[in-house]
Amino acid sequence: VIFKPGKGAFYDTDLHEWLKAEGITHLVFTGVTTEVCVQTTMREANDRGFECALLEDCTASYFPEFKQAAIEMIRAQGGIIGWTAMSNDFISALP
Repeated sequence: VIFKPGKGAFYDTDLHEWLKAEGITHLVFTGVTTEVCVQTTMREANDRGFECALLEDCTASYFPEFKQAAIEMIRAQGGIIGWTAMSNDFISALP
């Protein structure tokens, strides 16, 4: 559990240092709200060099159109922020 003072999980927390110390390079995102906290954290992670995936059916929003817009922004330009997938497809692709 990360206790975060802002919208993103990296701001004013030790998350980045902990992930690097553990050798983690890939992150999978779930949660609420897709277009605020989830997307902010995903953008912060991408800026720090992590490979990111968002599980579309494991996020939510008060406004379905905002969630869809966030998903489209993540996918834009060939996955500039990261990739998206449905959870069943993601789990099936794991080794």
